[in-house]
Amino acid sequence: PESPTDAQVSGQSDSKPGSTDLETASEQALRRELQGREDAAFASAAQSLRQALQDMPELAELSKQILIDQTPEGLRIQLVDQEGRSMFKDGAAMPNDRARILLRAVSRIINQLPNRISISGHTSISPDGRTQSSDWALSSARADVARQLLQGAGVSPDRVYQVAGKANSDPLY
Repeated sequence: PESPTDAQVSGQSDSKPGSTDLETASEQALRRELQGREDAAFASAAQSLRQALQDMPELAELSKQILIDQTPEGLRIQLVDQEGRSMFKDGAAMPNDRARILLRAVSRIINQLPNRISISGHTSISPDGRTQSSDWALSSARADVARQLLQGAGVSPDRVYQVAGKANSDPLY
């Protein structure tokens, strides 16, 4: 027969059930604390962006073109077209002056957060409702131009996680 281990002699098992429960509880508390801090940072960033839009007269009228919400992936900042106020000319990859101003404002907020960013470009739904092959190229080009403008406004290239074109496959509404 094998001789007992020191832990078995002292009445402890190798699996340490009491400490596992404590470790699990501590890990869960740590995760909740980290999530709370991240949520607070995202809320602060969203508020900072909203405040920046209100404080700058040239951005105040554009505030309706920014949607900010929190998703499981992080803070989502969407620059969206409003009726009669497109961010891009039809078929163009280069954003208009209003969109460039918004991207510069967003870059300041992005630089306050530690997270990596994903950039998605979109196109409008065509009158026939079908996606054209050119929609994929255009939406990809729009996302890449947005990336370039963000980086030109100070966002570090290593912060960019993904740049993707969605064509009209992911409509806002």
